Amino acid sequence: MRIDLHLHTSASDGELSPYDLILLCKRIGFDIIAIADHDTMKGFEEIKDIKIGIEIIPAVELSVREENKDIHLLGYYVNNEGSPLFDYLKIFREERIRRIYKIVENLKKMGIKIEAEEIFKESNNAHAIGRPHVARVLVKKGYAENIDDAFEKYIGYSSPAYVPKYKIGVKEGIDIIIKSKGIPILAHPGQYYDLEYFLFLKNYGLKGIEVWHPDNEKYLEELLEFVEKNKFLKTGGSDFHGFNHDSKKEIGKILIPYESVLALKKERTN
Repeated sequence: MRIDLHLHTSASDGELSPYDLILLCKRIGFDIIAIADHDTMKGFEEIKDIKIGIEIIPAVELSVREENKDIHLLGYYVNNEGSPLFDYLKIFREERIRRIYKIVENLKKMGIKIEAEEIFKESNNAHAIGRPHVARVLVKKGYAENIDDAFEKYIGYSSPAYVPKYKIGVKEGIDIIIKSKGIPILAHPGQYYDLEYFLFLKNYGLKGIEVWHPDNEKYLEELLEFVEKNKFLKTGGSDFHGFNHDSKKEIGKILIPYESVLALKKERTN
């Protein structure tokens, strides 16, 4: 059984539309997938009723912050209808749009001829518009050689046009997922590896850790031992954004045991 519990679509910063993504998954031979777009469930909503022979788990990837740590939380089996998550995602979409205008303002101060409307068009009015869409416009207009170059020169964390993203706290993010009947999982821990901190997050209600992920390779053995010892759920996925994105996040490269999905379903019914 082929499973990937971390995929992105053009509803956030992925390259493929939700429909094109599930067609790709069908061709590859996936049985179960989760569309976990950044701060939106628009992608999942678009294809949830399509009968294509693939089980599609409702999911979302929330951007949260703890002191100096920028962290992502995955919420599986979340209910977006009239839930705290629905209210949060609406606010977050508005804040993302404001951020784009601020980034454009900063770029113009640097002599870059760019308009916010160009970025909205590039994003196809994505529900979670962000810096990758700005980067694509900068590349198309000849201000950067590629996406990485655009981030390094203009919109990366230490670059002159950078504007911080609106984020809530980790505890609040976990609470929103739980109150929306979802299961909170720590995404790609290899990006902020700290086992002591991960264990602390259990006090907030964290249920699991994304063990199988391209950024976790050097930590995998230790992570597996850690989650078993501390009774965390185990999930994983490719974090695929598209064929022109991070090459190590290749769809179909990381496969997840079916037992992990069964454990999620069991947790859902508890």
